[in-house]
Amino acid sequence: MPTGLLIVNFGGPQSPDELVPFLQRLFRQVLPLPEALKPLIVPRLAASRAKKVGPNYQAIGWSPIIPETGRQMSALIDALGEGAPPTAMGMMFSEPSVQDALRELKTQGVDRIVALAMFPHFSLETTVPAFQRVSDGLVAMGEPDLPVHYLPPFYDHPLYIQSLVNTIKRGLQNLPGEGPVHLLFSAHGLPQYVVNKGDPYPDQIRETVRRVITTLEWADPVDLSWQSRVGPTRWLAPSTTEMVSDLGKRGVQRLLFVPVSFVGEHIETLHEIDIELSEHARSAGIPHVGRAPALGLDADFIACLADLTRSALKRFEHYQCVRCLLPKPAEHRRQKTCPNCRFSTPAYLSRGNAFLAH
Repeated sequence: MPTGLLIVNFGGPQSPDELVPFLQRLFRQVLPLPEALKPLIVPRLAASRAKKVGPNYQAIGWSPIIPETGRQMSALIDALGEGAPPTAMGMMFSEPSVQDALRELKTQGVDRIVALAMFPHFSLETTVPAFQRVSDGLVAMGEPDLPVHYLPPFYDHPLYIQSLVNTIKRGLQNLPGEGPVHLLFSAHGLPQYVVNKGDPYPDQIRETVRRVITTLEWADPVDLSWQSRVGPTRWLAPSTTEMVSDLGKRGVQRLLFVPVSFVGEHIETLHEIDIELSEHARSAGIPHVGRAPALGLDADFIACLADLTRSALKRFEHYQCVRCLLPKPAEHRRQKTCPNCRFSTPAYLSRGNAFLAH
């Protein structure tokens, strides 16, 4: 029986009818509320939020995540060639769900699964719930012992770094004006209370930026900021809005946004950056504004995913800590915290069927 490949992504509404259900699923996951209160609060919050973000989705023709993930999956299968395993994709907050994808793989007779989350940087807010859905989905299917190899973050993979370099070069080709260019890497933000739990996401973002700048041999100014803040709690700083205002005060004339944490186009790139932040930049006195495209079908990005998949298929039962990324014996994942970095072991890794590559 074969090993299957499960691709997990965030998901997004593809029509007005899907917006409120999408937001309800999302808020149930991310809101720091007691579970007993969520059925009372989440529906009202989702309906209220839909009134605000609905016009934004409408302006971009609704979310492109699902069809783009499908194209990326097809490109990955082509890159793997004859060695391509049975493959399916599932979304965290919309259809097709992770559960749908698991059922699809099961009908193809797989007896093991490689799980690939389309998040280059590990986070308690993205990677963990994505993989937890895989683990919980198998339990719901009556397959709790089906072995799963959870692919680790790939924020420092040379081909991922090169793919970001490629997109920056494309963005620079389309940026008007003359003179120095200020690169602004804009990553999706994170509430500070999540960072305080030891989430490695900010450090991994910073390391990605460092490697991209080194590979690009960039000599002009560079900054990193955090976008997409929601709610009154404190988030990572500086925000991209604040950074753009500051760059305008500094007299920057040419600005290129680099959406560092997005592997495909999202509302955060197509509306938040291309419309909201770009207009803000011009109003702040920056006349020439552009953006590096998201990775999409970049050949080096697809090659990165293919390399990760091949390695997982060859070394299925290897394991390492999700934060310090050091190879570990199998019993390590059953400990509550890593003895090296003290990072709490996610629940999906505590099951005996879970593996993480090195």
